[in-house]
Amino acid sequence: MSSLSRRSLLRAGLLASGAGAMASLTACTVTSSGGSTTYSVNVTKVLSIISSIESGLTQMVNSATVSSIIGTENTAKITAAITQVSTVTAEVAATAASTVTLTVAQNWIETAESAASAAVTVLQAFQSQLPASVNTMVQAVSALLPALEAVISSVSTTVKTTLSPAEAQTIIARGLQAN
Repeated sequence: MSSLSRRSLLRAGLLASGAGAMASLTACTVTSSGGSTTYSVNVTKVLSIISSIESGLTQMVNSATVSSIIGTENTAKITAAITQVSTVTAEVAATAASTVTLTVAQNWIETAESAASAAVTVLQAFQSQLPASVNTMVQAVSALLPALEAVISSVSTTVKTTLSPAEAQTIIARGLQAN
């Protein structure tokens, strides 16, 4: 498995954002009429991605193997990040049947992305000691971060990533035992 350094994560994020933006066309639509532009965010798509990120992080922090390798302090950091992501998940779920402003959706994404990135950074510091299944899960969560950002942003570059959002969500759904 290739190294998941902060630099490679950021580069992968930039690469994935183009593909994510293409996938996000169903998550955020733009319509213009009479000089007025309306942005519609597919809250269900946002909920799907954030729920997968939360699930992946939770599976990893609840693993006795992971906790013993990363230690109590780092486990607490990841748990705090999961709490932030869980709060966003609950907020998104509560409004899944309604519309939200673009600012609300951006705030959800920024909060979830920041918290999940912090958790991923902690886990990446122990990459060489973690089992392959955990590193695959870290990669899956990492792949969803730019996809989440792409829901809101308007990136127009065409690029390649190692995991599509759908592949990342499938890995997380399978869990650590199946990887």
